[in-house]
Amino acid sequence: MSRSDPVLVTGVAGFVGHATAHHLLARGERVIGIDIVNDYYDPALKAARLATFDDVANFRFEKMDIADNTAVAALIKAEGVVRVVHLAAQAGVRYSIENPFAYQHSNLAGHLSVMEACRHAPGFEHLVYASSSSVYGDKPMGGAGFTEDEPATSPVSLYAATKRSCELMSQSYATLYALPQTGLRFFTVYGPWGRPDMAYFSFTQKIMRGEAIEVYGEGKMARDFTYIDDIVEGIVASLDHPPEGGRIAFSTLGTAIRSA
Repeated sequence: MSRSDPVLVTGVAGFVGHATAHHLLARGERVIGIDIVNDYYDPALKAARLATFDDVANFRFEKMDIADNTAVAALIKAEGVVRVVHLAAQAGVRYSIENPFAYQHSNLAGHLSVMEACRHAPGFEHLVYASSSSVYGDKPMGGAGFTEDEPATSPVSLYAATKRSCELMSQSYATLYALPQTGLRFFTVYGPWGRPDMAYFSFTQKIMRGEAIEVYGEGKMARDFTYIDDIVEGIVASLDHPPEGGRIAFSTLGTAIRSA
């Protein structure tokens, strides 16, 4: 890549953000990464991910709350950012029951903060943001699974509701301001440097310790998983292809692997 302008990656200390930033750097991009580095799971893992960027000339990290609209807007303006990969969010379905206001802050206010900063950036090209397959809601056991074109009208968790709300906010900004955006509904992502709160990590740890694992749905559920490299390929491919006319706010990333 010969471009001199940086790509802003939010949530760069997270699983997907870390991998996306490395992919962009490997192809010659400059990357500015921001993250609040909260303690939803062990901050030591996030610090270890960030350490992999040490001495990388084209990378810069800023510890920042994405809901701080003044700071986000100032950074985008000062650095001449015209491409953003927005991956920062409060994750976790069950945690949204315990701490709902964390989702209001990071997911709703954070997404609005990023969009506002982008729409005021001169010559802005593309905002790619992370949504979630959770927006589809539940499927009856024994069904055929999800399809990308089905409605997302019945989220069953606050986390899913905030992600669907972000999609709707993005649609409104595309209509009002012709802000070019692509929303990607990720199916459960797995791979190296993954999140320790995910089931495949906790199951493995408990099995190795000889402990029982907690299984929901009478053990009859199936789940779609996507390998981290496939997710990153989809993110970067989306970033390189802004919606035509700058008015299409939403599309999907459907590279899921079926696993029972």
